[in-house]
Amino acid sequence: MHQIRLTVLGRVKPFQNSDWLTVLSGRYAEPLEFGRTRFACQFETNDSPLSALRSLSRSHPGLIFLLDYETNRVKGLGKAQAGRLIHHQVRY
Repeated sequence: MHQIRLTVLGRVKPFQNSDWLTVLSGRYAEPLEFGRTRFACQFETNDSPLSALRSLSRSHPGLIFLLDYETNRVKGLGKAQAGRLIHHQVRY
């Protein structure tokens, strides 16, 4: 189980109205912040959302996606924009 916090930066309205949670295979979404240029939400997935995040960022190339996740003693951070993904993780 992956516990995820997603922050999206840019003109987020079209993204908010999309089916982003399904694309990321997420469930139990809890919105944290709604703004014109910032959206934040936390949710859970069974699998790593990194490949889906890359695909989602291709669909919304003007946005920056920041992902913070934790699972099975692994903490990860990811940043995606226009199909490019930078990812770091730490095992503890």
